[in-house]
Amino acid sequence: MRLDSEKLSDKKVLVTGAAGFIGSHITDELIKADVHVIGIDNLYHGLLNNLENAFKSSKFTFFQSDIRDSAFLIEICRDIDLIYHEAAFTSAKQSVIMPRLCNDINVNGTINVLNAARINDVNQVIYASTAALYADDSELPKQEGMLPKPKTPYGVSKHAAEEYMISFNEIYGLNTTALRYFNVYGLRQRETDYGGVMSIFLNKIFKGDKELTIYGDGTQTRDFIYIKDIVKANLMVAYHPKSIGKVFNVATNNPVDINYLTDLIVRFSNMPNIEIQYAPKRGTDILHSYADISKIKKEIGFEPDYSIDQGIPEYISQFKNLTK
Repeated sequence: MRLDSEKLSDKKVLVTGAAGFIGSHITDELIKADVHVIGIDNLYHGLLNNLENAFKSSKFTFFQSDIRDSAFLIEICRDIDLIYHEAAFTSAKQSVIMPRLCNDINVNGTINVLNAARINDVNQVIYASTAALYADDSELPKQEGMLPKPKTPYGVSKHAAEEYMISFNEIYGLNTTALRYFNVYGLRQRETDYGGVMSIFLNKIFKGDKELTIYGDGTQTRDFIYIKDIVKANLMVAYHPKSIGKVFNVATNNPVDINYLTDLIVRFSNMPNIEIQYAPKRGTDILHSYADISKIKKEIGFEPDYSIDQGIPEYISQFKNLTK
């Protein structure tokens, strides 16, 4: 991945949720481009191990803090040029149990980030939104202009935060961009993250578990996007004039059913005698989802580099190396 170093080389960038799955990958790529990065994370889910490479760089500074601490954010943003806002309550399942906490982090925390950016004249805030705000219906592919109809408190909170992004752009003139991630997968992924089924299956397989469980009949589809392509999209929208005040899907435009995905994982894991069990569909699960990515292609020039058949082998190879 090559970054247009001129547009960011002299900038100071804040990454919220820097120790998380996606935030840590964005952090690593920025540091490779010689960008000065400030990372914050409350480490509730994030892991310092994810920042192992970042800590080796003099360009990286880390603070264990929380986006619900508005005073801290105002102070830390004093000389920040750009914010990647990745910090979030990410579990749709847990949001059903803890809707207030989910709202506090995803909505109030985001307002704090936006307010700190506004007060300190930050150039741009790039927000990690989600496909979870789309309706679970037969209208496919999902387009940015569709009426949001989130199913869980998680989806509701992310939609509300996205609306605050748009509001701060329209009312205060703050440059904001929202990226609706579909099912992200890759190294450092936790079992509750966006494409968590892969992390669940790989952890089971390499721990010697010979049984994998699919909820539903396995024909449900998702639009899986590799972490490297997510990072690529984030870097491309930074300081891009056509990204300001916009919302973009970030995905591949290719639906993949869970049966096919499971077959890929088992095949490239090279573990024999894996048995697939089927369990009843869970109530909060969406049946079918994939994205129309024509908007980000046309306006930003983004196209994913990895298909599922290319991303899975690389991910599993990296996963194997970590578990040796």
